[in-house]
Amino acid sequence: MDTEDAIAIIGIGGMFPGAKDVDEFWRLLKNGENHVNEIPKHRWDNDAYYDPDPNASGKLYITRAGLMDRHDEWDNRLFGISDVESERIDLQQRYTLECVHMALEDGGITRLEINGSNTGVYMGCMNDDYKMALYDDFKVGKTNEKERDANYTVTGMHSSIISARVSYVYNLHGPSMTIDTACSSSLVAIHLGIQSIRSGINSIACVTQ
Repeated sequence: MDTEDAIAIIGIGGMFPGAKDVDEFWRLLKNGENHVNEIPKHRWDNDAYYDPDPNASGKLYITRAGLMDRHDEWDNRLFGISDVESERIDLQQRYTLECVHMALEDGGITRLEINGSNTGVYMGCMNDDYKMALYDDFKVGKTNEKERDANYTVTGMHSSIISARVSYVYNLHGPSMTIDTACSSSLVAIHLGIQSIRSGINSIACVTQ
């Protein structure tokens, strides 16, 4: 390999169904574990939504899913986010911040060291389920206008903010982009991150999915 073109991965972090970090994910793969399981009642009552007809209106025709644990738990104050604001932040933003924190720890990079650097952030994202679920609650009367729209609604739920959230929290001055190319979003994000390093735009790229 041409060392001038080589890209080093210096830190990695991740959260997966059945694994709260990369080490547990490796164990999962090593053991051949399958964490696509029957949807548990504490997540939602699938009996109320399931229909074997995939074309049934307002119904689901799945009974199993790969679900993340502790999806409703996170240390928002670690990232300087108030409890009020945290209520309006998409889970994708939460997971991204936590995984970036893991990756920096894994790479031995402190927040002080990366603060003010030209690090770029390239985030692959294609879904906005959290926003859709909240608006659906509003439509059926589970939330009122005041509960739905707040000061942090746009910044908390718009996908373009996912990458900007990382740049803001860690004070990163490189490009900050959220990429939506459907299923290839993460690959395109990695590609752009590599290009940015090789072109000299930034010396470090934080690539998340």
